[in-house]
Amino acid sequence: MPLPETQKVIHGNEYVEPVIMEIPLPKLSQNQVLVKIGFAPLNPTDIIRLKGHYGDKKLIGAEGSGIVVAVGESLKFPFKVGDRVHVRGPGTYAQYVVTTSENISHILQDDLSLEEAASHFVNPCTVHYMGYLAEKGGHKAAIHTAGSSALGRMLIRYFKLKGIKLINIVRRDEYIEELKKEGADYVLNSQSPNFEKDLKGIAEKENATIAFDAIGGEFTNKVFKSQPANSILYIYGALGGLTIQQLDIPQFFQKKMIAGLFLTDYLEILGEQGCQELFRETHSLLSTTLHTKVIKVYPLEQIKDALAFYQENSSKGKILLKPN
Repeated sequence: MPLPETQKVIHGNEYVEPVIMEIPLPKLSQNQVLVKIGFAPLNPTDIIRLKGHYGDKKLIGAEGSGIVVAVGESLKFPFKVGDRVHVRGPGTYAQYVVTTSENISHILQDDLSLEEAASHFVNPCTVHYMGYLAEKGGHKAAIHTAGSSALGRMLIRYFKLKGIKLINIVRRDEYIEELKKEGADYVLNSQSPNFEKDLKGIAEKENATIAFDAIGGEFTNKVFKSQPANSILYIYGALGGLTIQQLDIPQFFQKKMIAGLFLTDYLEILGEQGCQELFRETHSLLSTTLHTKVIKVYPLEQIKDALAFYQENSSKGKILLKPN
């Protein structure tokens, strides 16, 4: 079947409203592959990029799955037309994406659907990075501030596999039993009147010297204060705002640290060969430990509806876009 001359893509704009645009289908150069996107998940990083806080608003979508429909010359990795593949962005919020063969993260396992394969990079590799940091630092227990998120549920299973205790923080009581059924060691509701006292007690008991914070705002300091001396807190999200407020300076006198966690840093640490090993390992776990629950699928044209649904239901599972 001949390829179309144009395609639909999602762009951000100056009014922070995603728009559907029709643009020419790009031409292939050396070592490039054209993938027809099957599904692409909504991730917090994509939403931040839509709002223009970082990155190119014309290239939205960090990951997805699809089928190779054309290949350029001199491919570094030998993909062929018809291969079902994982693909990394940016640019997967589109009907087609042109990328280098290195950015196609392997052919799908036979038992994995395109829907299941879409969330293969951002959350699984971030969870792997968290495990790497915990093991490298000799940490036996950790705190995670987005316990009911898709990444949080994945982290529970992965840290259980690694033998690392995890203190999970949620905002609603309904998630407490849900996460315990998934194997969570501890689940605390941040809205509880005893939250800070309980968190500090468990953190000291388990020696939770590493924390992963997706919230920011004033919440970061609550977690930071709960950790024992010689702890580190990594910030990897900004659900509570793009600033950290009211940091308790005496905490730093206890040899505590705060650092950022950005997935691209991990990829640089690993190098090309290490990344290929990372993708092989994470992809092998996509149907088990690193499985993602999909709760709703929207066509590309309904991006605004998808974003509205995401705001109310992101803790229940992943929302996917279906461009084709």
